[in-house]
Amino acid sequence: MSFIPSLTRDAELYQQATEAAAQGKSVNQFVDEALRQALSRVSVRRTVRNGLPVMVVSGDIAAIDPSKVRQCLEEEGF
Repeated sequence: MSFIPSLTRDAELYQQATEAAAQGKSVNQFVDEALRQALSRVSVRRTVRNGLPVMVVSGDIAAIDPSKVRQCLEEEGF
């Protein structure tokens, strides 16, 4: 069975891939680096504490403002 990968790309990603290719990087190297960078920016981690699921959020994420939540709910008619 043959696997032929296809990518849906945007202009910026295409430009970055083209630049990486010009530097001699393979598609695999480019994708590996891009995925590592994206995963390192993940700011929410799921875990289990005392048997309960918990989402651990990094300090650079703003807290949810209850007044904004109420405003959004009111705007949607809830």
